Amino acid sequence: MSASLNDQPTAPKNNHWVLKSLAAVVAVLVALFFFGPVNEFGPDTPTARQAPPTALADLEPWLQTSESKFEGLRPGTAKGVVWASADKQQTPWSVVYIHGFSATRLETAPLADQVAKALGANLFYTRLSGHGLPGQAMGEVSAQDWMADTLEAVQIGKSLGNKVLVISCSTGSTLSTWLGTTPQAADVSAFVFISPNFGLKNKMSELINGHWGQYIATAVSGDTIRYEQTDPREVVAWTGSYPTKALFPMMALVKKVRESDLSRFQTPVFVLYSAADQTVDPEHIKTAFARMGSKQKSIDAVTYSQSKGQHVLAGDIRDPESVAPMATSIVQWTTSLDIP
Repeated sequence: MSASLNDQPTAPKNNHWVLKSLAAVVAVLVALFFFGPVNEFGPDTPTARQAPPTALADLEPWLQTSESKFEGLRPGTAKGVVWASADKQQTPWSVVYIHGFSATRLETAPLADQVAKALGANLFYTRLSGHGLPGQAMGEVSAQDWMADTLEAVQIGKSLGNKVLVISCSTGSTLSTWLGTTPQAADVSAFVFISPNFGLKNKMSELINGHWGQYIATAVSGDTIRYEQTDPREVVAWTGSYPTKALFPMMALVKKVRESDLSRFQTPVFVLYSAADQTVDPEHIKTAFARMGSKQKSIDAVTYSQSKGQHVLAGDIRDPESVAPMATSIVQWTTSLDIP
């Protein structure tokens, strides 16, 4: 008997069950992803810490005692004061230097020294927690520790000078931007940012702040970040090997600051950056600068630096020839400010 034209092949009865099961599995996986852990910034308050002494005679002994507690601190990287004169008295200006992620005070030195000398200012070099030490130490600190370092540096700057100029580089400028949006910004007369970090050049880094980002970063990079250091001076100035998890508070800080209300940043600010920066994204720098509420702000696209990678734009290690012109531009800008 021939088949009827109306007779059509029918799908196996269990196909619908299979499709529904697959859809359910996909839905669960999507839910697991979007409800998964993210890279939390944590409390918007610095780590509690003993305040530095206000008496200048007590400052250096206090710093030496504090820094002596850290084993393996590399030479020339400790917190310290460079006095304008032998009498170690307060100066009209003080300069505070805040270095970048994985770096130390040596990264742009002697740039801050030259600026301080031109201003007749005492100079304070801070050291961000975990830096200047064996690499593992960088994985044991938080953004809140660095915020406390920043506040401490400005408190010391207030003791050293009547007006405080904060010079910072890279993630040091991220911290300075955070400070500039807080009430403590009143303690700073002016900021100078060198290659500020408002987002890395490598866009994959943004994954760290997303769902499961910490796990993804560790899966891709392993437990440790390492980069080649051929200059022995770099081995001292930068930490060339550190736990991957050290990136997490840095990226959380970048996101926190970038998404903050930068119109609250009212302090005079001078930004120096390179359009060819290979570490941070220059477009993020220009966008953040435009959002800052300061009425006295200036930005300079540096073209004279020959620094490899165009991030650390001046300093004896990366580009000694750029120290003098950059120091001159900073001093000229600072002395031109209308500050009561």
